[in-house]
Amino acid sequence: MLQNTLNTITFNEIWLKFSHPVKDFIRHQTHNSDITDDLLQEVFIKIHQNLHLLREEEKVAGWVFQIARNTVLNYFRSQKRNLENQEIFVTENESENAFKENNLNEMVGIWLEEFKKDLAPKYREALQLVDIEGISQVELANRLGISVSGAKSRVQRGREQLKQKLIDCCPVKTDQYGNIIEIQHKNGDCICT
Repeated sequence: MLQNTLNTITFNEIWLKFSHPVKDFIRHQTHNSDITDDLLQEVFIKIHQNLHLLREEEKVAGWVFQIARNTVLNYFRSQKRNLENQEIFVTENESENAFKENNLNEMVGIWLEEFKKDLAPKYREALQLVDIEGISQVELANRLGISVSGAKSRVQRGREQLKQKLIDCCPVKTDQYGNIIEIQHKNGDCICT
């Protein structure tokens, strides 16, 4: 029965339904209309090339936004490499401060993705499913065949380990809204140096 429901959604239907929300998502991340258009095109090329991999049509939204998120993260990774040795100067201009905060948030988000690769598989999977794919911890417990308290524990431990990896590498200071306002670079062989 599953075979009959595979790939019944077309690329055009995905484009019509998701192109505007994905574009808004990318624009919110990059704050640049030219980059937004380029990344939107890249996202939908990837969707077109990988549509045959979509196994559950009802999860198309999560799949589309995961591709968009990964595309944006890859863009910021490439920008980090290009600007690795440049300083970010803060001015009194509030819009520039907001831009800097978004860049710092994105940069730390990229680091967290890298740190996540070093977690034990059970914690990495729990964080992927709950924090990235957006399933509830109850759904996580059902999917993994463990208790709800066990699922909550995995998510909590995974988050704590990620936080510790960030603290050990480059502690950050945040404002009252959780936006990163300062990164304290440590010497050593860390991702943030």
